[in-house]
Amino acid sequence: MMRRKIEQSWRGACAGIFAGLLFSAVVARSHGDFHIVIGAANEDITKDPTNPEPYLRRAELFRIHEQYTNAAADIASAEILAPTLPGLDIVKARLFLDTGWPLSARAHLDRFLKIVTNSVDGYTLRSRAWAQLGQPLYAAEDFARAIAVTPEGAPDLYIERAHSLAAAGAENLDAAIITLDQGIKRMGPLVTLQLTAIDLEVRRKNYDGALARVDTVLQRSPRKESWLSRKGEILLQAGRPAEAKKAYSEALTALNTLPPARRNVPAVADLERRIRLELELLDSTAPKP
Repeated sequence: MMRRKIEQSWRGACAGIFAGLLFSAVVARSHGDFHIVIGAANEDITKDPTNPEPYLRRAELFRIHEQYTNAAADIASAEILAPTLPGLDIVKARLFLDTGWPLSARAHLDRFLKIVTNSVDGYTLRSRAWAQLGQPLYAAEDFARAIAVTPEGAPDLYIERAHSLAAAGAENLDAAIITLDQGIKRMGPLVTLQLTAIDLEVRRKNYDGALARVDTVLQRSPRKESWLSRKGEILLQAGRPAEAKKAYSEALTALNTLPPARRNVPAVADLERRIRLELELLDSTAPKP
């Protein structure tokens, strides 16, 4: 009973800290004006110098902007004010991960997760610590734990778990793809999940599986040129040049339906150049009658 009360207390306190840290991170990235957000953090600390939470928010801002010495100083100030403050371990772990100390990050996360056993942030960070330590299977296990305590689902967690499994060797590619299919079953055929699954299907040379996934995305996508181009690439890798040429030709047709302003966008223009180059190469290597 006592442990449960402690855990609930930590969860509640952490929720407030994490909300503040998340807000700071969003503001820092969206406004892009470091001096403004740091100035606001300075004002919060001046108004309430004995409150450790503004120090942690400012530490996170410093970390995001790679001012690691300042971030460490603010964490130390917060720790002096409240050495048992929930969330200190998380903030320290983020800093250790960014500065190349994954073992130290993992130690703090181990301690944190013994208390807060359902922290998505904690499991995700420890997964990344395991990855930096060259232990992708342990990373995959923690990503699975993070997924299990995320009721609404999170595509990025499925993708990161799949990448961790794939990094552990070819024998884990099937498990990586199963992870992505679990995400698709839970959240629907999201393009990000399908794209990762397509890449892994190609890696294990299951070209028919990759092409089936491309066709699934094509049916739902209003813009088809990039997916038709990807289909051409896979068909080439599968040794099916005639079908690849057809896919590239369809991609070029789809591009030709775009208005000039859209076709002149650098990324679209580059795609068109690559498709035309592939078609020229296919024409030049086709057997002569």
